[in-house]
Amino acid sequence: MKYILALFLVFYFGSLYSKIVPQTATLSNGLKVIVFQNPLLPSVSVFTKYDVGTADDPFHLVGLSHMLEHMMFKGSSKYPKGEIDSILNKCGGEFNAQTSFDTTVYSFSIPAEYLEIALDIEADRMKNLDLKEEEFLPEQKVVIEERQMRLGNHPFSSSAEIYQRSMYAAHPYGIFPIGYETHIKAYTIDALKDHYKKWYAPNNATIAIVGPYDLASVLPKIEAHFSSVSSQDLPLRSRIPEPQRQGLTATLEQENPRAENIYINIFYRVPTLNTQPEAYLAMRVLEDALTGTDSRKLRKQMVKEKRLALGVSGRYECGKDDMGFTFSLILSPDMSVEKAEKFLFEQLREFLKNGLLEKDFNNAKKERLNLFTFAMDGGAFLSTLAMSVLNGLPVEVVSNYEDYLQKITKQQAQEMLKLILSQPPVVIARNYPKGKMPKRNYQQVLGQ
Repeated sequence: MKYILALFLVFYFGSLYSKIVPQTATLSNGLKVIVFQNPLLPSVSVFTKYDVGTADDPFHLVGLSHMLEHMMFKGSSKYPKGEIDSILNKCGGEFNAQTSFDTTVYSFSIPAEYLEIALDIEADRMKNLDLKEEEFLPEQKVVIEERQMRLGNHPFSSSAEIYQRSMYAAHPYGIFPIGYETHIKAYTIDALKDHYKKWYAPNNATIAIVGPYDLASVLPKIEAHFSSVSSQDLPLRSRIPEPQRQGLTATLEQENPRAENIYINIFYRVPTLNTQPEAYLAMRVLEDALTGTDSRKLRKQMVKEKRLALGVSGRYECGKDDMGFTFSLILSPDMSVEKAEKFLFEQLREFLKNGLLEKDFNNAKKERLNLFTFAMDGGAFLSTLAMSVLNGLPVEVVSNYEDYLQKITKQQAQEMLKLILSQPPVVIARNYPKGKMPKRNYQQVLGQ
């Protein structure tokens, strides 16, 4: 009997929750609200996104948005320094934040009954952040140390930053969100205050809530906390556009004594497709069909059958502005870079000519549908989905995800591959272990 009941529950809840329908509203001051409801969740996650990232920073102060993110935890008029930590420790919650090229997002995860605590904290620091010189100066040193930890101590630090700049020669995406150390040292408390006043406003923010509540129950609470925060005129967003490469491919090579394997990244410029649901999902299906699992033809042949690589992956990235698609290869020191790259491009040419493997395409679609089928098993996937929406994925794609995905054809995925390969790669970067980089003519005169 218990097995029949369990089976009933699987079908009942599966049919009840397989369709995710975010609920949306906009307050009179321009604050946008998105609610992802799962009545089974005991906790609630609150994401507050400000539509500003390091690509919007002053050119001589790259990373200022990230510095401000740090300062948002240093106290406001109602919640002085240390108060937020104390409150969350008592109620069993946690908080975090992240700054990207395009956005700054603050997150709270707390038991559902404490939702209003998170809302009150966010509302207060949206308008009453207490920026002090004595808090800023030590935190500036913390950010310098963070940069050193993330990049300075990383075995591929120099090549990673030069590779990023090679992908985007002019556009602000060419510098990592943390900025260079010279940028960080140039920050001032006045620059932070100006940045905060310019961008931190309700009409430049979105709140996403993932938890057991529906929009009707949370909207009055949000209005109670945020309606007193006035909207304001926002600055004109100005970014240097990336110039056309006109067929130019940059090649980067480094012999790195800290590298154990050979790492290859091949980057193609691809338009941002967030606002085109069918094209966006076709690109995601292509991404999975090419290298999603070990059973995919490309990955299987290169890694298992021909042993040309230890790993193969493909990744599509998009932002407010165009980013791209990267093919990444990992080779052991005794594997041939020339053979691995040659085989990769031969297979891509074959896919262009004869199409993707039917099995790979169908499995990629099925796996993406399965993600949604089990979305209500917990809050993790819904939170990931909420972040995708905050980063530009239209709500309508989530609401009609299965319908959109079911309609994606192999031909549409094929068109996305054509789009990727319509121009030469923007950059190819290769990192070699010591003694494994091919000898170049210029090396004959090094040290002479």
